[in-house]
Amino acid sequence: MEIQFGTDGWRGLIDKDFNEKNVKLAVQSIANYLKSKNAKTLIVGYDVRHKADQFARMACEILAGNGVSVYLVDKACPTPTTGWAILDKKTDGGIMFTASHNPAEFLGIKYMTEEAMVAPENTTNAFVENLKDLTIDQVTSTPFDEAKTKGLITLFDPKPSYFKKIGELVDLEKIKKSSLKVLINPMHGAGVGYLSELLAGGNIELGLINDDIDPEFGGIAPEPIVEKYVTNAANKVKEEHFDACLSSDGDADRMGLIDENGKMLTSLEAFLLLTYYILIIKKVKTPIVQTLSNTVMVNHLCKKLDLPVYETKVGFKYIGEKMKETDAFFGGEESGGSAINGYMFVRDAQLMNLYILDLIIEMKKPLSEILKEVEDFAGGGYKFQRVDIHFPYEEYAEIKRTKVPELLKNIPTEINGKKIVNSRTDDGVKLYFEDDSWILMRFSGTEPSLRTYAEAKTMDEVESLLAFAKDYFKA
Repeated sequence: MEIQFGTDGWRGLIDKDFNEKNVKLAVQSIANYLKSKNAKTLIVGYDVRHKADQFARMACEILAGNGVSVYLVDKACPTPTTGWAILDKKTDGGIMFTASHNPAEFLGIKYMTEEAMVAPENTTNAFVENLKDLTIDQVTSTPFDEAKTKGLITLFDPKPSYFKKIGELVDLEKIKKSSLKVLINPMHGAGVGYLSELLAGGNIELGLINDDIDPEFGGIAPEPIVEKYVTNAANKVKEEHFDACLSSDGDADRMGLIDENGKMLTSLEAFLLLTYYILIIKKVKTPIVQTLSNTVMVNHLCKKLDLPVYETKVGFKYIGEKMKETDAFFGGEESGGSAINGYMFVRDAQLMNLYILDLIIEMKKPLSEILKEVEDFAGGGYKFQRVDIHFPYEEYAEIKRTKVPELLKNIPTEINGKKIVNSRTDDGVKLYFEDDSWILMRFSGTEPSLRTYAEAKTMDEVESLLAFAKDYFKA
């Protein structure tokens, strides 16, 4: 598969398409872009995946060879930690080697701008343009030790500055003094040690699971919003009577929640809780930005408060752009990532998980009861499910090329007796029904899958809508 910068950068299979040659070409294309912008400095970070540190060192050599000074993290770290380092050190941007929630065999390159925002399309399009006719003998690099001696590569620890900033955004002492019993599940990823260190030394009782760094992620995908991947954490919550479990994905920018009963909350329910926390508990009167795959419950909540909701295409770069454009304080997506304006336009699982703890403390109720109260306040709950239809990796590009036009034509007027009242086709096809339920079908920009999403009043309706999508693609 060719180098493609999708919704969240470029990802591929390690040692297949994400190999030394292709990574060198990709980084050189970025270096050429930086030179065209007269950029001088860059942060380079990486997560815990196989070879991530090696590729990061190689990228530093190429950047240094092109006259760009690099700050390289001294160990694997979360994406938001790398993002904050961009702002803290006032660099011209940053590269993060990560494949986020994807399985262990994947690795990727995520580029962030000088505002710590996921690169917009005009930037990634420039990378792709620079790749045209670029050959491996045009890649320029300086050996790592030589570049260090020249001051072109500087190793640094990004954690202290990041922890200091988190402490400015949330009252850690208040949370640490609480009587909560909380299970922390970093899923063997880059978030190992972060929440537990931030909350250490107080009255709060912390439990840990999947808290050792493992490039194989324990043999599962580090995706905390998929129930089968957090079963061990859910069982531990029930067996040991925790008040909540806070999870994070492979690069610790997306969160997952399990309530006191061992029930995993959907990512839409979690985003609803965070929106309620921002608007009602923190009393921030702000527009809300969310992707078109997120929940209608937020629309209902904001309508009650006479606040606008802006719906973007899937991809956090669109969230960040719209938050900046509308001066919205809070924005998020269906896949478990959220951000606040005034900090950075990068998802941060640590911050959002801490907000959830503060919500529990403020409302003085179990998480399940808080969710029920918030749903009632928003006009009633909805059920949601996402099903990914996977395709053979080698065939995906062709399937995507031929199936997209098919997806965009012959849009039905009703499904299973439910009348369609609106549609949106700028990012797959989203069909809106008269009872505010919806279905979305879109090809992934980061892995070989068709994403199908549905939200409705009952799970039977959700499953019926998803069955339509599966039949539509004969999958």
